[in-house]
Amino acid sequence: ALRLATLMVAILGACGVGAEQQAAEGGAELDNQLRKELDGRIAVIRSDQKKFDQMLEEGRNRTVLCKTCHGPDGKAVRLGTPNLANQDATYIVDQFLRFADGRRNDFLMSNLAKTFEREDMIKIALYYSNLPPQFSGGGKPELLERGAKIYTEVCHTCHGEDGRGSQGYAHLAGQQFEYVTKMLHEFKDRTGRRFNPWMSGVAVKLSTEEMESVATYVANMK
Repeated sequence: ALRLATLMVAILGACGVGAEQQAAEGGAELDNQLRKELDGRIAVIRSDQKKFDQMLEEGRNRTVLCKTCHGPDGKAVRLGTPNLANQDATYIVDQFLRFADGRRNDFLMSNLAKTFEREDMIKIALYYSNLPPQFSGGGKPELLERGAKIYTEVCHTCHGEDGRGSQGYAHLAGQQFEYVTKMLHEFKDRTGRRFNPWMSGVAVKLSTEEMESVATYVANMK
């Protein structure tokens, strides 16, 4: 699956925007298959309390470096970095895999992800997903109402009306304003730091003010 995803990145770069719809459809099918596999694996672990507790402890022990950016309680302490507390476990593992295979690019995270086996990723994901949610707040209050409208029209189908996400989609409620804005720009500008044709298709339709509006709304969801 990962080899196919990497191949799609190359095809997209070679063929340009004309191939993007096909890549998006193929990528969505791959993503859905991977999410189902990860959801199944995580559900099995959660069903065994002893195994679950062991995985949580081992996951906590592997987050020493993570706390530098994501904070001791999963609330980001560095601007432009996501909160991980109560994040969907499948989503976290999926993002690890994207950093590892190049669909996401960040010097620190990409190199770190390549050192982890999938079980390590799952342990870390379970640990963070089990932490109480954290809420950042902030943004631009004057854009809050507009952000609520955009979120309802564009975002809630995947990320939930309450922003909590599920089934491999990101938990957005309370996420840093700066982080959400940065991610939307990366999706829109196709910087190469993130590869997700579906989200690029959404972000390209948003102005900077609209991005800041929805980021404000998301940051203040609880």
